[in-house]
Amino acid sequence: MKLVKRAVHLDFHTMPDIHDFGANFDAEKFARTLKDAKVEYINAFAKCNIGFAYYPTKIGIPHPHMKFDMFGQIVEECHKLGIGVFAYFNIGLDHEMARKHREWCVVNKEGQVIYGDRTANFFRMMCINSGYREYILSMIKEVLEKYPVDGVFLDSVVVNPCYGNECNEGMRQCGMNPLDDKDVYDFARERVIDFCKEVKKISGNDKFLYFKGLTPGDAEGLNTHEGVVCLPGAWSYDYFPAHVAYVRNLGRQTWYMTGRFHADWGDFGGLKSKASLENDCWDAISNAVTTFVGDHMHPGYGLEPAVYKMIGEVYSEIEKYEPWTDYAKAVADIGILAPTDGNLGENHLGVVRMLGELKYTYDIVNENMDISKYKVIILPDNITISPVLKKKLEAHLAKGRSIISSGYSGLNTEKTGFELDAWNMEYEGPDPWNSSYFKMRVDTDGDIPDMPCAIYNQGIFIQTREGVHSIADYYQPYFNRHWDGFHGYFYTPPEKYAGRPAIAKSGNVVQICFNIFTAYYQYAMPAHKYVIKYCLKELLHEPVIKCENIPSTARVTVTEKDNLRMIHVKLTHPEQRGRYNVIEERPVLTNGVVKLKGESVKSVYIAPNKEPLDYEIIDGYICIRLPEINGYIMVVVEPGKPNS
Repeated sequence: MKLVKRAVHLDFHTMPDIHDFGANFDAEKFARTLKDAKVEYINAFAKCNIGFAYYPTKIGIPHPHMKFDMFGQIVEECHKLGIGVFAYFNIGLDHEMARKHREWCVVNKEGQVIYGDRTANFFRMMCINSGYREYILSMIKEVLEKYPVDGVFLDSVVVNPCYGNECNEGMRQCGMNPLDDKDVYDFARERVIDFCKEVKKISGNDKFLYFKGLTPGDAEGLNTHEGVVCLPGAWSYDYFPAHVAYVRNLGRQTWYMTGRFHADWGDFGGLKSKASLENDCWDAISNAVTTFVGDHMHPGYGLEPAVYKMIGEVYSEIEKYEPWTDYAKAVADIGILAPTDGNLGENHLGVVRMLGELKYTYDIVNENMDISKYKVIILPDNITISPVLKKKLEAHLAKGRSIISSGYSGLNTEKTGFELDAWNMEYEGPDPWNSSYFKMRVDTDGDIPDMPCAIYNQGIFIQTREGVHSIADYYQPYFNRHWDGFHGYFYTPPEKYAGRPAIAKSGNVVQICFNIFTAYYQYAMPAHKYVIKYCLKELLHEPVIKCENIPSTARVTVTEKDNLRMIHVKLTHPEQRGRYNVIEERPVLTNGVVKLKGESVKSVYIAPNKEPLDYEIIDGYICIRLPEINGYIMVVVEPGKPNS
């Protein structure tokens, strides 16, 4: 299937009272605007979340002021210019059908079909276990039969537990209990997945198909592509790097859907800075995925020229890198374990932020994936060890490779003890303190202060056995933070060494007793990061990339394609401005150095202009002194013998 890249996701959720709908719309101009902006694919609107169709449907409800086939004209004109078109349907939202068919709505546990902020979007949702299922399936069939679209993009395909009569009856017929919340969720999930399978069947095998809202696990065998949908300013700038590190390992082409918006989807008047959009697109290619930019078209006037001027400028630059980015793969030393459903928590956001600041390469994987290529495995905070994972970790350790485990990670699934003999430690239950400390016993070159440092997020008690040495001691406070009827015990200084380790090393296994990655996401204390830096220096002696004079705010990644390795250095980073994170400038860096593992080099140059760079080979690394960087640079290393 063709690579989807330089795409635009076009929202078009249009209220019925827009009287001048399409008054100035010109499909030929629409397509030409996209072409001039270097757009290769457009996600166009067949049915929006209000419930209106934008083509002359015989099944659904056309927008009341639409006097022509807007969707059909878009497909025709875009195809003339070689732009692929996906048909967009919102599945979970359809406010027109919701008001006409209350029995098609999700009923929440309180018996409501309308709840929450009624000026927003998600105050009522559609139940797929109702007559709505056949209605929306018929619309999808109608579009697929009527138009030569390149694929279907289904939005808001989420599992919403429904306590309505039809769902309750369906659960009883299946032997499930309508009063058991888990059964209610499981029933809704089964119906959603069954619906998606039916869409897959009617779509055929030659079209793009994406169910936005399904978890990666539920989407297995359904999505032809995977996406990470994230407006960084709204989702946070930590969301994308963690989720892409997982999704890109699912075996399907992945794209990053960001947006031109400043605040959130539907932000008509919000246009982020060019540096901000560049940052997101650089993030995509640095992580071996393609780009998808969200927009919202004005219903009366069509595409906004200022928006596509900026998209065009950014996409023109991204296009130049494609000889090195199309079908590239990420290079990673470290594998971070995640649950098999792909749901990532603050522990994963924290470990990814740490490793990004420390300039280590990583993937996020689950126990069903291949972990044999990673030099270090990290089990962040709450990853217990199943029989499947046990076998893989034993093989990993047998190769002389390493594990970093924290909090409850490393325990068996019953949480009664450590699962692998390699830990060689005693598990002594959950940590009963809520204000405890750790103090390093080893030299960290001044990174970690020689004092008891706060744990912030407690985990478990551990004790060493013979042959295990303590990296850090556990210090208990005088008392827990609590209220005793007289005082609020907020001030809880460390009292004494508790006779147990906070961090211990057994062979190639390091166990940290507390939830260090969650704590870092919540508090960003440098000492926590430098604990991981120390552990990785001990366990990962020859990382694929080393850096000098590059700040913690920058991100350095490595990708590969054919016989080439690409080093990406991205300097743009968000600044907290009031209550919002903003990127406005391109930082400049001088005197940066990167060292790529390798001893044979044919050439080193800057993409896309192939300007050669000097290098030295020292101690098994290709040492490259970087030129001045304005925002971003891609350095290409071609291994082999130099040309004579």
